[in-house]
Amino acid sequence: MYNQIVYGSLLHVDELKKQNIDPLGVELVKVQGFKRVFNQLPSWRKVDGNKKAVLSIEVYENSWFNAILVKDLDEEYVKGLDERERGYDRISLEDGVVRLYDGQIIKNCIVYKGKKDKQSTQILPNQDYFEICKNGAKSHGNEFYNDYLKTTYQNNLDGKIELIN
Repeated sequence: MYNQIVYGSLLHVDELKKQNIDPLGVELVKVQGFKRVFNQLPSWRKVDGNKKAVLSIEVYENSWFNAILVKDLDEEYVKGLDERERGYDRISLEDGVVRLYDGQIIKNCIVYKGKKDKQSTQILPNQDYFEICKNGAKSHGNEFYNDYLKTTYQNNLDGKIELIN
């Protein structure tokens, strides 16, 4: 069984329901060692111009981001996720990297990280997608929402990243 970390559009209750995930069964977590960044070219959401980025995560040793945990997924379900997340690689996280907001360690976690060939430093967030993610984060309470805002980055178009504004 797997525990999936979700940090983008699946933060939103409506998106969870579309994937047959019970929103009442998720847990709020913090993931150490990564940053959440709008730098991923979309696989599903087609948009013209440079405002088309969706979220990925990047390894940053002293950073973290908040997310939700979808518990106890079987291999068949995860194979379906692999198709949905086709622009991403499924990675297993080391035990101890994921903790509930109360500090409890969660083991056997997977997360989807954008494929390198699907990333760009020259794109900005897709505004519709950003609103879905932001509203999803808001639905999990003020602390979670504030953590989302202080752990979500975008390209500055000069090859660096900055907090989303």
